[in-house]
Amino acid sequence: MDKRIVRTRLAVFNAVFDLATEKPLDKITVVELCDKAGINKSTFYLHYKSINDCLQKCFDLFTDKILEFGKDIDYNTMSVSPEDTVSKILDATETNIAYVRRFKDTVIYDSAIKSLKDKFVDVICKNNNINIRDNYHEVAKVAFLVGGCADLIMMLTPDFNREEIEKIMINTIKRK
Repeated sequence: MDKRIVRTRLAVFNAVFDLATEKPLDKITVVELCDKAGINKSTFYLHYKSINDCLQKCFDLFTDKILEFGKDIDYNTMSVSPEDTVSKILDATETNIAYVRRFKDTVIYDSAIKSLKDKFVDVICKNNNINIRDNYHEVAKVAFLVGGCADLIMMLTPDFNREEIEKIMINTIKRK
């Protein structure tokens, strides 16, 4: 990818998070965002269809970092001994907790969190050669585990207590 494109998108990404500390994301305008990122409106519209498209793409960039470790998750290990997997999920959450908190109360949260869950399930299933046609129950278990973990993390985000969340997640996965 062209360095200018990377630089512009990074400037926009950082501007979104800078502005998000000042106001809700649904109150950010294209003009404000362009000023903060140091770009003009025409450059903005070369990269994004709208402000919501921009916010969604920023969230996608953020979630891609979280999804990276999903490629190394082994389904059998996750099912039987989930401690390492849960620890990795919480490491990624802790590393990005400020961004997670900013997105939680935004207009794109519902679609963004659904997208994150779907992508995470896909990453785990593809890594383990699991598909809905041949492995319905395994896909359902992965979807249940990912959805439950994500919902728990988001529900408890304001008071993120790693030990408490880790215990709940592991016990739930082990069905204790």
